[in-house]
Amino acid sequence: MKKINIKWLSGFLLLILALSGCGNDSKPPVIQAHSIRQNSGWHSQYDHINPKDLPDNAIELTSEQWMVVTAGREKAFNSMVISWGGLGYIWEKPVVFTFINSSRYTYQFLQQESGYTLTVFSEKYRGALRILGNKSGKSNDKVKEAGLTPIKTPSGLMAYKEARMIIECKNIMIQDLDYNKTAASYKIADMYKNAPTSHHNMFISEITNIWLKK
Repeated sequence: MKKINIKWLSGFLLLILALSGCGNDSKPPVIQAHSIRQNSGWHSQYDHINPKDLPDNAIELTSEQWMVVTAGREKAFNSMVISWGGLGYIWEKPVVFTFINSSRYTYQFLQQESGYTLTVFSEKYRGALRILGNKSGKSNDKVKEAGLTPIKTPSGLMAYKEARMIIECKNIMIQDLDYNKTAASYKIADMYKNAPTSHHNMFISEITNIWLKK
């Protein structure tokens, strides 16, 4: 009986396996070189602080410095500027509460996701914030126009490398505001006379992380 050459047989089997894979339509997943990946070490530039150690005035953060709300995930997200909101404590948790108009493009991302970020910038980025605040992002790449660099937080949320502070938030409650329940001395309806069908929702969200730039 003729002896089989083991080396020749092994090579032949490997060739058969290789050829059998040529007709397979499945392709390996494409890993995209995202800009977020290039900034994966961003948190080394920040200190992780306790919400009780917040160095800023909570009222000034929203009313004067403007906070940027960013909702969505790496593949699709949007940002907008808010000047209504605050920080506090409820249900045994440190929280932020923000008021988002239902007409804003970011609103749908806030509804879809369980969390979002609030970012605070130094004064030199005021022009970038005006772009984020005045343009919707639905048909424009306003992040690129503003010159900001998206990054992904440890929670998988989106923020910006240029921010001096990043607050990660997790939704607890989303509540429609009932303007009929406002005190008579406050003419809330006057604020909506140019957009009578517009309304705001209040988002009460737990503060899960605060990152302060070193």
